[in-house]
Amino acid sequence: IRNSKCLDVHSGKDEEGRQTIVWKRHNGANQRWKVVYTDKAKKEQTTGLNKEFGFHIGRPFYLVSRLPMKRVAEAIGASNVALKRYTKGRAAQQFFFDGVSKTIRSNHWKNYAMEIQSNGKSANLRMTSGITSRWW
Repeated sequence: IRNSKCLDVHSGKDEEGRQTIVWKRHNGANQRWKVVYTDKAKKEQTTGLNKEFGFHIGRPFYLVSRLPMKRVAEAIGASNVALKRYTKGRAAQQFFFDGVSKTIRSNHWKNYAMEIQSNGKSANLRMTSGITSRWW
């Protein structure tokens, strides 16, 4: 890249999946990069407690409502998430934190992760495949 142009994070927003572009040099934080050679790169945490997010990696959990009936969240048909009566051992009611993708995944449909529909602009929580992490 020529001297007058730099690798730039679009709009300077630190978001998962944010586009990188070539832009004129302005020396902002979004144009500063650190080169880490592959033999020196840290491995992603795949077990234990992820202190940044507060989840145990790969350990199944339930999302239990604090309403009087103490119902749990359940992934319905690998799509919507709804409140259901607890059923012992039902994998669709269990979730786990994926330490590599930083997503909450269904223990029944392991390739489906929780997301807020319409890039966080909706109130609808659902399970979808092929998403990257984005915390709202």
